[in-house]
Amino acid sequence: MRTGCFVKMCPVKKFINFLTIFFILFVSLENISGAQSILDQEKASTYLRWNLFTGRDQLQFDKKGNKVTIRTLNPGVYASIKGELSQLKADATYIKNVNFLDQDPLLANVSTIEVELVNDNVEMFSFYRERDKKYVLDFWVDGDSVNLKKAALKKAPASVAAPATVEESNKEIKEVKEVKDAKPAVLKAEDQVAEVKEVQDVKVEKVVVKPRKKLLQKTDKETLVDEKNEKLAQSVKEDAVLSNLVVDPNKLAAKSELELQNEESESKKPYRDFRYGATFIWDYDPIIPTYKQIVDLKTKLPEVFFPIANRNFKKDEKEAHLQLTINLYRKKKWGLMYKSIKLFQEKYGANTEWELIEYIKANSILRENIDSTNPELFKNGITMLIKLSEKSESYEFRKALYKYLLAYHFQNGDLLRMLQMAKNYYAETRNNFDFEESIIPAEVMLNTLAKLGQLDQIRELSQEKTIKKIVPAQLLFAYQSYSLLRSGDIDGVISLYEKNKASLVKPIDPVMMYNTAEAYFRSGKYIEAMNMYQDFVKNYSHEFVASNANLRIALCSDLLDRNYTDTLELYKRAIDQSVDSSVSYESRIRYVAFRSVRKYALDDRDKEIRIFLEQDKNSKTSIDKNITKLLHQVRLRTLVVDEKYKDALAYLSLIPTISMMRADARVFEADGAEIIYGYIGELYKNAEYSQVIKAWQIYKDKYVDKVAQDAMINFLVGSSYIKLGLYKGFDEVYANFDLLKGTAKRSFPIWVKRDNSQKVGDLLGELTILKDIKLKNWDLVQKNIAEFEKRLPKYNKTSYYKGLAAYNQKNYAEAVTQFENFFSRQEQRLIYDPSDVADLIRAYTDSIYETGKTDKFLKVSEAILSDTKNFGTNNAYIQNVRERIAYLGIEIASASAKDSYMLFEKKVLDFKKFYPKSAYSGRVSYLLGQAMVTNQKVKEGREIFTGLVNDKETSEYIRDLAKSELSLLNIKEKTL
Repeated sequence: MRTGCFVKMCPVKKFINFLTIFFILFVSLENISGAQSILDQEKASTYLRWNLFTGRDQLQFDKKGNKVTIRTLNPGVYASIKGELSQLKADATYIKNVNFLDQDPLLANVSTIEVELVNDNVEMFSFYRERDKKYVLDFWVDGDSVNLKKAALKKAPASVAAPATVEESNKEIKEVKEVKDAKPAVLKAEDQVAEVKEVQDVKVEKVVVKPRKKLLQKTDKETLVDEKNEKLAQSVKEDAVLSNLVVDPNKLAAKSELELQNEESESKKPYRDFRYGATFIWDYDPIIPTYKQIVDLKTKLPEVFFPIANRNFKKDEKEAHLQLTINLYRKKKWGLMYKSIKLFQEKYGANTEWELIEYIKANSILRENIDSTNPELFKNGITMLIKLSEKSESYEFRKALYKYLLAYHFQNGDLLRMLQMAKNYYAETRNNFDFEESIIPAEVMLNTLAKLGQLDQIRELSQEKTIKKIVPAQLLFAYQSYSLLRSGDIDGVISLYEKNKASLVKPIDPVMMYNTAEAYFRSGKYIEAMNMYQDFVKNYSHEFVASNANLRIALCSDLLDRNYTDTLELYKRAIDQSVDSSVSYESRIRYVAFRSVRKYALDDRDKEIRIFLEQDKNSKTSIDKNITKLLHQVRLRTLVVDEKYKDALAYLSLIPTISMMRADARVFEADGAEIIYGYIGELYKNAEYSQVIKAWQIYKDKYVDKVAQDAMINFLVGSSYIKLGLYKGFDEVYANFDLLKGTAKRSFPIWVKRDNSQKVGDLLGELTILKDIKLKNWDLVQKNIAEFEKRLPKYNKTSYYKGLAAYNQKNYAEAVTQFENFFSRQEQRLIYDPSDVADLIRAYTDSIYETGKTDKFLKVSEAILSDTKNFGTNNAYIQNVRERIAYLGIEIASASAKDSYMLFEKKVLDFKKFYPKSAYSGRVSYLLGQAMVTNQKVKEGREIFTGLVNDKETSEYIRDLAKSELSLLNIKEKTL
């Protein structure tokens, strides 16, 4: 009864015209009053927001350094903003000064507003919100963790099980008054592309070389070895250089106490913010009041409304004949009844008592075919009733027929006929001043118009004076809320409720309550929406849409960043209490996203609940396209948090982003760019440089270039070209990389932690140094390092490059000094490639070895071998370097094997265990044999020498040395 065109039935045309004029004037005045303010400022604890209410493409924003320029070609808009900004007190936290240029000296007909920020650390982001017809301009300080959590409410204590009621939330609402609308900018799919600055530090531990722990029930030999190991470890720990020697890129060096405190504070956040979970949110359809059928056609006939009364058969012969017909009808003797009717019409005429006779005929047909024995005959009976309703002059008779016919059309879903019938019915009641009866057709019209989507007619009908009198106020408000919400007038729904809230008798009509709660939710007023949804569930839990309300309550709690445990419980309740299979599935998806994607530290239980993503095989309900999109997002992000970047890429390629709205597709593209970074980072750390370049060429245009650029990924690709010696490709990457200077870097999403936060220019300088080192252009290397150091005097990696240059030019003392400077000032991880780490280790240890500092070499080699035990296990180059360092350590230790034989023997045995196929195996075995002989273990030494002589794989040189040792032993035995 909410559809169809509404035909005016009120004859008071002048009054209706007056209402129309009044409504137009009211709207005009409201628009004029709303247009008086073009600027609205919101101040939150972590950001400052300007809302500029104007049309799209009226303003242009730009930020360079600490200046933000706002340009416009519209003098009126410029004058309005200038007037309001001049009276607005600048926020000293973000804004230093505001300058106005009525005529931009560089651009004709352009007016410019220059906003001078406090410093370069103040970031700016702007976008246009079509829904509210406004630009949103956000300022925040770079380095703050600006996210939904800080912009929302304070967390509720863990002991609070349920959200506060309206009365209990008054204080809370007051506290968040300035920020309660902050989140919609990043929650809707069209606003998801807003890249809000967020720094996520990773909690790390101080890494030092630890002594081997003693085991119970050790032999004297093992105890002695462990004691010497502890002494060595202690000496390493006490050494100022070696205590900071950390070469494994997966570990971090010691940090300052302040840094550790900041990281500890950041690590206490157990969950990522809402943007990293199931972020797609869509509107739920409004609901309409339930229309109850007047009569059940399966059991009732039209005479239930207009009974066939007995005639006064004693009066005359005609009345007696009619009574006979009625008696035959009641006894279901249809043949005799029709004969009686025929005789009556032949005797008294066809028009005599025609209404009664036709009515009896229609009832008899319906009565005989009430169980659809012959549907066509039943339709014939209905046709007879329709003709009677059109021709009869009896109001009471027509009223009864209208009721039955409305029930028939409702049962058959014929809304248009139902609407027309209701209009005729309503007009009849008005003409006969039967206002109590008017409520029936009035409600039918409202309901049918709503179902047909005739929203304008609903508004027009609801303004009619009679309708306002006869229809209950809350029922009328319910239909009005439906029409407003369905047409997208969110503010109208909220205004309707708040204007009449004080006069509404509780419990409020469920339709008005639900539609108003949905309007609050769509407008970003999550506290009000949550409270109203809770009242709806409390009073109308039996309603089918209570499933939607339960999920909305959980979603509001999530968006408001309430207590995490409480929010999870609300999602669980939405799953358990949902009778709508699609809402239940959506609840499961959001629950998985909250617990298994947004959570930082996942356990087995968190991963097990991903089974909720599987659809019930027995369910016959098709998945809504919005839920499908949400499912794709959560499945993809589970792969990302599990660091299965290759699988994530494969899954992403199957998602039909081409058919999506551009804003929705960009959400997946942003995740895709992060996946590419993680995938390329893994390949780079495994020294698979050709695969890095291949992945870059395949996915660069598809994902990376469609979102804000990331400098680090360009550095990794450029470095890979250098390592492969592909300098032509490097030049192309370098040129494109150079174009990124001054562009905004990606700050959301950040799924993969960044090891380096250098600017584009600095990374370009590093690439130039790496290229010159690879080409051995030492003059250019020295020049570029000097320029690099001048630009970044505190950048620790400069010492690393200096050390490499000195080592390659055989200046070993200088190399040692520079490498130790690098280790001693290592504040963050700056080397992330196994081959680079191997070059560092080899250059450093070789330089120490070449300077003849054997004691120091032993200490350093122990520290390096311990630190890189689990690093680069699949990289042959770094394992070769480790093998060489271990071998050189054995060579040096062999000189003092007599004094520390057991420690030396353990070194040799460990070497042979870790490197069973080493090229140094023969030499190491030979040194062990010598040590055994020296320590009076002649028999064991002889066995080792004999084994070397007989081993065909041992080099001739080692075999000859072993033969010499055996000959010497034989001579000594003969002498003795």
